[in-house]
Amino acid sequence: MRRLIPALVLALVVSACGGGNPGESPGAAGESGAPPSDDVEQVLRVNLGNEPPTLDPTLAEDSVAINVLRSITRPLAYYDENLEVVPGLAESWEISEDGQTITFTLKQGITYSDGSPIVAEDFVRSWKRLVDPRNAASYAYVMADVVGGEELLGVDTETATDEDIEALLDAFGVSAPDESTFVVSLARPAAYFVYITALWMTVPQPDGAEFSEADGYVGSGPMKLVEWDHSAQIVLEPNENWTAGPAPTIERIEMAMIQDPAAGLAAYEAGEIDVSLVPTQEISRIQGDPVLSNEVLQGDVLSIYYFGFDLKDPEGPFTNSVLLRQAFNEAIDKETMIATTFAGLGTPAHSLVPPGMPGHQDFDLYPYDPEKAKADFDQALDDLGLSADELALEVGFNTDANHEDKVAFLQEQWRQAFGIDVTPAGLEWGAYLDRLNTDPFDIFRLGWGADYPHPNNFLTDLMVCGGGNNNMGYCNEEVDALLQEAAVAPTLEEQLPLYNQAQEMIMADAPILPLRFGAQFTLVKPWVQNLVATAQDSNAGELFYDQVTIAAHD
Repeated sequence: MRRLIPALVLALVVSACGGGNPGESPGAAGESGAPPSDDVEQVLRVNLGNEPPTLDPTLAEDSVAINVLRSITRPLAYYDENLEVVPGLAESWEISEDGQTITFTLKQGITYSDGSPIVAEDFVRSWKRLVDPRNAASYAYVMADVVGGEELLGVDTETATDEDIEALLDAFGVSAPDESTFVVSLARPAAYFVYITALWMTVPQPDGAEFSEADGYVGSGPMKLVEWDHSAQIVLEPNENWTAGPAPTIERIEMAMIQDPAAGLAAYEAGEIDVSLVPTQEISRIQGDPVLSNEVLQGDVLSIYYFGFDLKDPEGPFTNSVLLRQAFNEAIDKETMIATTFAGLGTPAHSLVPPGMPGHQDFDLYPYDPEKAKADFDQALDDLGLSADELALEVGFNTDANHEDKVAFLQEQWRQAFGIDVTPAGLEWGAYLDRLNTDPFDIFRLGWGADYPHPNNFLTDLMVCGGGNNNMGYCNEEVDALLQEAAVAPTLEEQLPLYNQAQEMIMADAPILPLRFGAQFTLVKPWVQNLVATAQDSNAGELFYDQVTIAAHD
């Protein structure tokens, strides 16, 4: 989670720990001493920052959409405040001795927001929809471990007929022996697979579901979608048919779409929203403000800010030169970049798996060394038969998310080291995602937050050959073999050496420029009670918005 993140540059995503304490907001119950009041309107106001490209759980791939889906849908499993996997819509599950069959028993009497029953066949339908190659879902790859999953992921939709695909879907390893039993058959043991069943794209879907508007939207979560004013606001209210967990305490969630980070902060200071990310250039001011400094939620997060190299273009310079990719890494002073463009928040990233997650490795293959960077750059161009003038490189990023100063820093570092100008190319979020999926820039900004706290989510999900979130087009079959071996190892202790070896090989290939492991710096109004943040959030408390209460305030 986690997905492409549009505004990760804001020192944003939230932590399970704020200064070493459990991740509750400054206004959490027991801290402010102000209990919720019957006279106070129970409305939580947050800022999404962008329009969700879709609220179709099968197709959602970005943190904006996921922020909404956390509340209006619920999968088989879910998370507690410590990111331990706990029952969601499933009451329990059993794993066979060989690790290849997982049997879920659904909770009794669970229903959708329209009151219709949720049955096991709904999971069969939604999982098949996810892996159906005709839907081109970017997260379809999470089904690779299910019997028949790899065959479906390998389908060429240009040549396969509908009959071919339907036959493969019929053989896909999910079944519903009865209305309350959902069975998953795995092609091989996968110790992390229960984590997959806690992800948004695995939620049940009623037959014929539509997801384009609030009217007619049927969800499976504690809140329901009641308003979707496109490019302006989304409104959620309690699902009166929710029985799979505690009843919501919040009565309304208003989700604004203020794209400009400065405008979002201004809305917070004006009392128009209750939770706000902070543009990096404003962090020092907030820290020095006697009022606002007491409203800060701060800590580490399971996320990374990085730039990818386009390896999909067979004629591209980065595709054909590992040394060139390494040179571009060696030219960046990450500590100075964090100090000057992230207000000192976060830690330099030299690999993929973040601190606090099993599999984090503290090594740096490409320490900042402008002289070596220049020598490697010159050698790479000589090997490619190119001159510096012939490169004509673009660096892409999404606008209205405070990335401009980061891109400018990189441009200047490369100009100083190599004497070249890399052209910036900014697009709004939706257009940027489209460009990444169809015609990537030479170098492009990416962010990744944990979908689940396991190294598989960063290494396999981002770097496996043909993976839906492998925007670089990186492919190393030896790495894939190690990741596959790690996936079937029965214990984390046996998995980690394999994940570590794979990570070292990935970084030696330099398909990315890792820059910063995440930190959060979020403002939360003191009247917001019980906002429980985790290291997996894109917006503070998104996993448990429904359990927030609002205390009395001026």
